[in-house]
Amino acid sequence: MGVCWFVLLTVKNLDLTVLMMHDLPRIRAVMMASTGQGIYTILEHIHALRGFETAFHQATGLHLQLRPLPPQAQALLIEPEDNPLCLLACSTVAGRALCHKAQGNLRRRFAAETRTQKMSCLAGLVVIAVPVVVSGQHVANLQTCRLFLRPPDSADIARFAELLKSWGVSSDVETLKRHFASIPVASPKQLDAILRLLGLYADHLGDLAARRLLAEQQGRPSPLTQVLAFVRENQTTRLHLRDVAEKANLSPYYFCKLFRKTMGMTFMDYLTRLRMENAKDLLLNPHTPVGEVAVAAGFGSIPHFNRAFKRYTGLTPTLYRAQYTGTARSRSSPPKRSSPGNPSLGRK
Repeated sequence: MGVCWFVLLTVKNLDLTVLMMHDLPRIRAVMMASTGQGIYTILEHIHALRGFETAFHQATGLHLQLRPLPPQAQALLIEPEDNPLCLLACSTVAGRALCHKAQGNLRRRFAAETRTQKMSCLAGLVVIAVPVVVSGQHVANLQTCRLFLRPPDSADIARFAELLKSWGVSSDVETLKRHFASIPVASPKQLDAILRLLGLYADHLGDLAARRLLAEQQGRPSPLTQVLAFVRENQTTRLHLRDVAEKANLSPYYFCKLFRKTMGMTFMDYLTRLRMENAKDLLLNPHTPVGEVAVAAGFGSIPHFNRAFKRYTGLTPTLYRAQYTGTARSRSSPPKRSSPGNPSLGRK
């Protein structure tokens, strides 16, 4: 129920923008003149600012990544991550070869049909890959971390242990049990909700990218393109809506209307998310004090930064740093608390 609730909440807040039919010929013409990498860069920028990966992880317990679609002759970019089972298998030549083969098969299935695909491995792990299509062109995939579609049993663990042994890797059963237990398990209902949610978001992402592409690559530079460049260069300074609108030679009212229609969010949401993504990068350096991060990210006060950061990520800056860098929390930091309204997938 928790994941289904999140799907409904997300659909309500997405404010899905349907491309007008008369826009499609112009968008397709622009895409024909654009490189796939250029389109992916636009997708990546929009995706980072939406904060979807953080929300998805908080709701489901799964990590999510946006990855470009490689040429047909290449495998997908699915890394072993920190998954202990994959790291064990990929430490061998045979394991890496099988993983690469599975990814190559997945890429060929995408070439045959652009729809959501699942990649399975010999350990029973599954990766879900949802295509992101921009005006008919498959540009990228939303890929989940590895998960199980049913709780693994002792026979699964024994088979994987034998497989590792045949590859020259020894691992005791108790250690493998702990590794298997660390992998999320999605029930059929949870899987259905995840697929629906990712499908909706992939459509939304593709629509926004098509609009942005049209706005940025028409015959002359659009006012919004100039504003986005200005904001990215000056995001750490104090920016006022009136001053930014003047850069586009628009009134604040029409600037806000154009911005929301093209970007799918308000200007202030965009600016906040831009600063938050910058702050997340800065926090990965454990030697930079949180106060310096707040100032460098463009926030006037540390309390304001702390509140905004927690609303955006669900964590305080200190806890975010501890989670992603492994550094210990300061003594003044409150302990991390689990939220009863924040469901996650089951474990074995």
